[in-house]
Amino acid sequence: MALTNVIGLSVFFVVDLVDIYFISLLNQPLLLSAIAYAAAILFFTTSLTIAMMIANSVVVARLIGQQQYQQAKQAAMTCYMITFTISLLVSFIIFNNANTLLTLLGAQGNELQSAKDYLNITLIATPIVALGMQINATLRSLGKAKLGMYCTITAGVVNIILDPLFIFYFELDLKGAAFASLIAKSTMLLLAIYYLLVKARFITRIGLVDIKKHSQFIFKVAIPVSLTQVATPLSQLFITYEIAKYGTSFVAGWAIISRLIPVVFMMLFAMPGAIGPIISQNVGATQFKRVRTTLNQSLNFIIKYVFVLALVLSLLQEYLVTLFNAQNGAAIMIRFFCQYISISFIFVAMNLVAMSFLNNVGYPKLASMLNLAKLSLGTIPFVSIGAYYYGAQGILIGQALGSVVFALIAIMLCYQILRKLDYN
Repeated sequence: MALTNVIGLSVFFVVDLVDIYFISLLNQPLLLSAIAYAAAILFFTTSLTIAMMIANSVVVARLIGQQQYQQAKQAAMTCYMITFTISLLVSFIIFNNANTLLTLLGAQGNELQSAKDYLNITLIATPIVALGMQINATLRSLGKAKLGMYCTITAGVVNIILDPLFIFYFELDLKGAAFASLIAKSTMLLLAIYYLLVKARFITRIGLVDIKKHSQFIFKVAIPVSLTQVATPLSQLFITYEIAKYGTSFVAGWAIISRLIPVVFMMLFAMPGAIGPIISQNVGATQFKRVRTTLNQSLNFIIKYVFVLALVLSLLQEYLVTLFNAQNGAAIMIRFFCQYISISFIFVAMNLVAMSFLNNVGYPKLASMLNLAKLSLGTIPFVSIGAYYYGAQGILIGQALGSVVFALIAIMLCYQILRKLDYN
């Protein structure tokens, strides 16, 4: 489950990093900073999509674990309809307020216009991505994770082929990257629909009564999970806003780091999607020892994984600076992240695993409270104090310290809940 999920996710992450690389070849830092501003807003839409995907996994996988396959099909169809509608609405709101949102983040002049062009084109793909990810979540719940992986791999290959064509041959710069992404994600959705209909045959007709019935359970999970997921992009918005105070070069460095993180630590971001259905099915089957084993093995793996990758980043920092043509503030940010901050992703991963655990054992509200607390108490004061004393690097220090504190709290709560489940 983890391997197929990480391969699927890694394609999107690698494509994002390749976008940054191609744009860096144009030797225009303002274009890199424009991506950072747009990505901070797009992260918000992606997080809402992930929240609905988690709700899909929780509800559908649990029904499958209880062998209620017709109910699981109806729940999946309801998830698709809700997700597509919400993503359309959110995209419309952001599209009509793009200029204001980007200005509030600190974008100005040519940065603002480039970010707005990139954002508006990419927003068209938001409902497409949302529906594609929903179908992939259903395929994983059915144990057909390879099919979901094939969808994302195909989309990634299409994107990488079209990127240089649109960016350099047609000379569209950021617009070219956005158009390539739109076409690639449309390809992903079409392939996902084919697998759902033909390979999995996991589809059924539903009426208003069915939608109403399943919506209650879906929203019971989705609303608190959405609050949980939104906390992360809100913190990213705040961090981007703080870094913008130090100029275009530092924002460009932040753009590179933001795209580098999911590629290097891709397995960490795949873990919640991988363990979610496993935990949920075993909760449905009342196999709580397996739930404990899943949590233990997940934590054991991520600690070893981050140690190795942090060491690799430290050794390759100068190569990365050269690869992305990073200069001045951008080079400073990359070196500082690779040398000192990357090891803190042990705690970022702990928090991701803890949130997946809480959502799938029936404590989504607690997960929401923890993530909102991390946003308010674990990000804003830590980042602000770090920026005050150590400048742009202090922002990264503050973010890391906040992750350490709240990850430890989240993991301790997970084990308390496990003891309660074992006792009951």
